[in-house]
Amino acid sequence: MPPDAINELVETLGRRAGLNRRVSPHMLRHAFASNVADAGGALDEIQTLLGHKRPSSAEPYLHPSATRLRAAVDRVGTPRTLTEMVRG
Repeated sequence: MPPDAINELVETLGRRAGLNRRVSPHMLRHAFASNVADAGGALDEIQTLLGHKRPSSAEPYLHPSATRLRAAVDRVGTPRTLTEMVRG
């Protein structure tokens, strides 16, 4: 399928869905990559799914949500919990 046909199809489907803005295949790709990241996908997984040669090529698709950032901080133990774990 030629790229122009895919662009036209996605734009038509966006209009049919009643979206107020233009939708492009790239936007769908970006959303997919962001959703994989938000679901806990690693950079190398996103890279492979998008067909990139280098992991760094997938970095522009990453937009960590506040929830994911908070969860990352919460996974790091505080000095108090780490001390309690050592005492065991």
